[in-house]
Amino acid sequence: MQVFLFHVPLKTEKQVAQLLRPYGISVRTISREQYTVPLGVLLGLRKAGRMLPSLGLEFAEPMLLMHGLPDDMVDAVLAQLKAAKISIDLKAITTPTNLEWNAMQMYAELRRERENFFANRK
Repeated sequence: MQVFLFHVPLKTEKQVAQLLRPYGISVRTISREQYTVPLGVLLGLRKAGRMLPSLGLEFAEPMLLMHGLPDDMVDAVLAQLKAAKISIDLKAITTPTNLEWNAMQMYAELRRERENFFANRK
């Protein structure tokens, strides 16, 4: 069970790691140089093939990706983050489809989904 953090301040990274340690969840911060590496490769599930060059771009806001957590554990993690007042608006779990994506693609998709959600609430 793993959680990847993207564009998260060191203080928040430490808080998340401390919160999730009792659940046996490893926490790893992904550097912006790795944002173009497919998520499946970062997780060690896929072999590195042809990859895009790192653009060195940084996200405008933090992102959290959960992998290998059963549904009840996802709910517990989200509840723990909320109780600790750790604000990371962009959160996702891995799927067979998004394991092929890189962090830049995941970030763009999560932002698009959020924009659509709020546009449809009006």
